[in-house]
Amino acid sequence: MSSLDSTFGAVLLALVFSAVLFGLTTLQTYLYFNRFPHDARWMKGLVATIWCLDALHVALCTHTIYHYLIVNYGNSDALLTEVWSLAIQTDCNGLIGMMVECFFARRVLKLSGNRYITTLIIVLAFIHFGLGVYFTVEAFVLKDFSQFAKLTWVTCTGLGSAAAADITIAVSLVYTLQKIRTGMARTDNVITTLIVYAINTGALTSMFATVCVFCYAFMPTNFVWLAFFWVLGKLYANSLLATLNSREALRGKGKTDEGTVILPMSQLTSSRSHKIPTFNTSNGGGVRINVHTTTQTISDYREAAKDFESSTPSTNSTSKQVDFQSIPPTRSLEKDDEDSFEDRRTSRQWEY
Repeated sequence: MSSLDSTFGAVLLALVFSAVLFGLTTLQTYLYFNRFPHDARWMKGLVATIWCLDALHVALCTHTIYHYLIVNYGNSDALLTEVWSLAIQTDCNGLIGMMVECFFARRVLKLSGNRYITTLIIVLAFIHFGLGVYFTVEAFVLKDFSQFAKLTWVTCTGLGSAAAADITIAVSLVYTLQKIRTGMARTDNVITTLIVYAINTGALTSMFATVCVFCYAFMPTNFVWLAFFWVLGKLYANSLLATLNSREALRGKGKTDEGTVILPMSQLTSSRSHKIPTFNTSNGGGVRINVHTTTQTISDYREAAKDFESSTPSTNSTSKQVDFQSIPPTRSLEKDDEDSFEDRRTSRQWEY
């Protein structure tokens, strides 16, 4: 057994840092339920489950520290054997990691449509969780910390699969998003933001998982690896919540100064039922319609084009503005309609 600095000192510091991250998880969970009350039930259930698992993990880690440093203060023999809470906390983190990785695997499938990569990510996620459960069972059997070196292959394989899944997720998202750039400044700005989010999704988690692997491989008798592992679960939870809560900001990046949504026409050919997005009733009695077009001919919008031609002289300009001051708005654009349309913008593949 190593010195207290590299064993219980390391996990004590990890507990403090984990508690701070859990506070951030709690804040983001509150913001999620406050901002997105109309999300699907399974999505709300996922967020609630992850928060509960994260809270349980903090409680188990606190019990571990209290058991060794308070209850058994001065009892050196107690420091050599594992307490039940230390074994179970592994499964909490493993389950959080698996759920988050499966969520992002679903995103990869919606973006790229590649079932092989999606299956690979899911398999790696289940290996991560499955070996975590195996580690817990073996920990109850071995009990003595000096015997944990026998589980090196379990920890390295489990955390290695987690790192591989995270890297695969990040690379897949970045590659797919890079391919759908349109050349339009505002659209590409949204895509660039999504790419940054995708990189951040896998960068920290894969880095911490890799550090855990190396620490356990070269220092299996101390708890430095465990300190990083305690923080890893919090990073998974916050990466998911940050992604969900960023949707509101991403919607704003697709709007002009007048509040009009910019949507490349080439991105609309995959859907045949779209609400007209450019109503702006902030001026009062009249309806102001801003029409942004490209030189590309879109068959899905031929009927709409004929309506505009009947009331507007043809022009070679790429942007037309038609004012109908004498026509009162039949109704204001409902909030649900705005959200429905915005979710079909260039970042529509980023839906959940």
